[in-house]
This record gives sequence, structure tokens and C-alpha cells, in this order.
Amino acid sequence: MKYLILLILVYVAVSFVRRAVRGGHKQEQEKGARPPESMVKCSYCGVNQPISESLLVDGRYYCCENHQREAGVRRAR
Repeated sequence: MKYLILLILVYVAVSFVRRAVRGGHKQEQEKGARPPESMVKCSYCGVNQPISESLLVDGRYYCCENHQREAGVRRAR
């Protein structure tokens, strides 16, 4: 009977240690996670991208400099 109790105590201790290790790892991952960011649509091609990666020119968002230039050429005609 005493071996059964000892086996149960060892199992509980191992389970507790595993949970503690997994919990600490998840907290480290959450610290490095970025907060959600607003998405905008390119005025030229319509691709959605994060606002931090887009170009804002004359109140319009573009996904790259080429599309911004192409849209400028289109508007000039």
C-alpha cells in the first residue's frame, strides 16, 4: 500500500513540474507577440497589408513604391 501512495505522489509531482515548465514557456512566447494591427488596402492593386508596412501618399495607402508611382502616372492622364 505504501508503494502505491509513493507512486501516486511521484506522479503528481511530475505532473506539477511539467505544467510549470509548459506555463513558463507560454508566457515567454506571449511576451514576444505583437499586438494586432490595422490592415489597409492598396489603392492600386487592392492587396491588404498591415498599416506599418504600407505607404501613405495623398491620403491613399499603397503596398509598394512601384504601385504608388504607377497610380501617380494614371492620375496625371
